[in-house]
Amino acid sequence: MCGLAGRFHPQALAPDPAWAGRADELLRHRGPDGAGCYADERCELVHRRLALIDLSPRGAQPMTNEDGSVQVVYNGEIYNHADLRAALARRGHVFKSSSDTEVLVHLYEEEGVNLVQALRGIFAFAIYDRPRRRLLLARDRYGVKPLFYAELNGEWLFASEIKAIAARRGFVPRLDRQACYDFLGLGYVPEPATGFANVRALPPGSVLTVAPEGERLESYDSVVAAPRPERRLEDTVEALADRLLTAVRRQSVADVPVAALLSGGIDSSLVVATHERAGLGPTSTFNVRFPDKGHDETDAALAAATHCRTRHHTIDLADSALSPDALFGLLRHFDQPFADTSLVPMYWISRAVRDRGIICTLSGDGGDEVFGGYPCFWRANQLMRASALPAWLRHATRRTTGALTHWTENWGRQVTKALTLAEAGRDDSSVLLAGLANYLSEDQKAALVRPEARDGLAPVYRLYDGYDPAAAGDLEELSRRMTETWFRVSLPSDMLRKVDMMSMRASIEVRVPLLDEDVVALGLSLPHRLKTNGRSGKLVLRTLARRWLPREVARHPKHGFSIPLDVMVGPQVHAALDDVLLSPRARTRCVVDGALVRGWLDAFRRARPETGSGGGGISRGGLYQRVFTLLALELWLGDHHLSW
Repeated sequence: MCGLAGRFHPQALAPDPAWAGRADELLRHRGPDGAGCYADERCELVHRRLALIDLSPRGAQPMTNEDGSVQVVYNGEIYNHADLRAALARRGHVFKSSSDTEVLVHLYEEEGVNLVQALRGIFAFAIYDRPRRRLLLARDRYGVKPLFYAELNGEWLFASEIKAIAARRGFVPRLDRQACYDFLGLGYVPEPATGFANVRALPPGSVLTVAPEGERLESYDSVVAAPRPERRLEDTVEALADRLLTAVRRQSVADVPVAALLSGGIDSSLVVATHERAGLGPTSTFNVRFPDKGHDETDAALAAATHCRTRHHTIDLADSALSPDALFGLLRHFDQPFADTSLVPMYWISRAVRDRGIICTLSGDGGDEVFGGYPCFWRANQLMRASALPAWLRHATRRTTGALTHWTENWGRQVTKALTLAEAGRDDSSVLLAGLANYLSEDQKAALVRPEARDGLAPVYRLYDGYDPAAAGDLEELSRRMTETWFRVSLPSDMLRKVDMMSMRASIEVRVPLLDEDVVALGLSLPHRLKTNGRSGKLVLRTLARRWLPREVARHPKHGFSIPLDVMVGPQVHAALDDVLLSPRARTRCVVDGALVRGWLDAFRRARPETGSGGGGISRGGLYQRVFTLLALELWLGDHHLSW
C-alpha cells in the first residue's frame, strides 16, 4: 500500500523546488489512487496512495493531528488499528477518518518513539514532529515494507524506493564494492547495504530518529529462535490452525476485495484453505503456468482452488514477458543489483491480478523461513553426520564424488558440496551457514572476479553469526541458527524485496499471513524434529495441510517459485546477453573473467532441461542464476554510471 518519500534537515532544507514532483512521478506506480505532499522550512513529504482502507479523501496522506504539529506518511497495514483506535479514543483523541494511518499520528502523541512496540502489521513510515524538529523513520519487524535513506550535506533523504532518493539534485551515487561482491555470491545485496555506498536500508524492526541533537538508529525487535524440546506435533498443529485463522481474518480486512496468490505449494494453499475455513466467502486465486513440468505446479494449484471453491485464474506468460526489453526493465526497476529469477513470474502474476481490477492479495511468503521449508533444514541431518566422519573418510569420499560428477552430475555435485560444507563447519560454523545460502562459494567468486577487483574485500560469511561447533555442535543449534539467518539476511533482502518491488510495480499490495507475529512466534519455538524428518520440511504445515487440503496438494513436494529461464527465453535474449555482457563497453569487463563468462553464456544457450544440468559442475538452475546475476550487475552499473 502506497509509496513515500521525503527530505529533512533539523535546521533548514536547501532549495530543490523540483524534487517533490520528480519523486512523486517516480513513485506513481506504488500509489495510483492519489497524491499528497507537505512542506515547510525543515521537512518535505511526498506520498502516493493505493487506497485499501477508507477510500474517501479523509484517508489521504500526509495525515496530521488536530493542530498540524505532527505529520505522517506511511506504507503498509496496521492490523490491530481498530483496537488501538478504540484505546486512543478512550483517552480523548478525536479521529476524522477510519484509516489506520490516523492511528499512527495519535499513537505517536501518546507514546513518542515507543509507538512501534504496539503495532501489529506490515509498515514503513515517516513521522515529522515540527515542534521538536524531529524526524522518525520506522520499519516493521520482518522487513515486509521497504524504507531507504541517505544523508546529503546534513539533509536526510528517505523513500520507499531508491529512485526517489537518487532524484535529489546534487546526489551522486557511489559504489559499494563489498556489497556488490556479496551480491555475486547471494544473488541479492544483503541489507542494510544497497549497492550504493551512500544509501542504506532501514533494518527490519528498527527506528531511526534525526533531531538537532543528532541521529540515533535503534532496534525495537529482533528474531530469536527459542526451540521448545517438549513441543508435540499434534498440539503444535492445533495452535497453528488457531493462529492462522486469526491472521488470515485480520489480514483480509479491507474496503476492497482481497484475493490470493496460489502457486500450488503448501504455504499458499494453506493460506487459501484458511481463508475458506474462516468463513470469509469465495475469493479469487491466481497461479502462473510454466512450459516445463519440472517447474509447473498448475495441477496442484487447480486441486487446491477446486477444494476451496475459489474463482481461479491460471496465467500463461506471454512471449513478450521474456523479451529483452521486458526482462531488462524488471531488473532495472530494483534500483540495485537483484537476481532472483522468480521476480519475472511475480511481476506477471501481479499484473494479471491488477488487470482484473484487484489491488490486494494474500500470499504464502514466509512459510519456509518460519517452519523450516528450505532444503538446508532437512539436509542438516546429513551435514551433521558428515561432519562427524573421520577426516580421511571425508576427503576420500569428496574426491570420489568429485570424479563421478562427469557421469552423475547432480548427485555428485550435491554430495561434494555437502562434504565441503560439513568440513568447513567443523572449524567455522559461519562458513557453513553462508554456504547453505550462497549460489557461488567464496572459491567460485574468486575464480569469477579478477584478483585486483576483489582486493581488500571480505568473504560473505562475516554476515552470518557463527557458533563454536565444539561447544554447541548439535543439530538443534545448527537448525536454530539457520532459522535466524534466513530471517535476518535473506528474507528482507531477497524474498520480501522481490515481492514488494514486483507487486507494487503492478500497483497491488501483497499481505503475508505466515509472517503474522503470533504465527512467527510459534515457528520460532519449534525444535528441529518438528521442522523436518530428514526427507522434507515444514512438518507442522504439512500435517495441517493433510487435514485441510486434498492429498495431492498436501503431499506436493517443494518447488519454489523458480522459472525455467533457459527454455523460456529466445534467440533475442541470447543475443542481448552477448551484447551486454561481452561488449567492450561492459562495465563488468574489467571485473570478471571474460572466458568464464563466455563459457556460461555458451552453456546457457545449449540448455539441457532433460538432465537438470548446465554442464560440468554447474546445475541447470545454477547456470542461469549466474547469467542473471551478471546481467543484473551490469545493467545497474551502467544505469548509474558506476565503475568498479
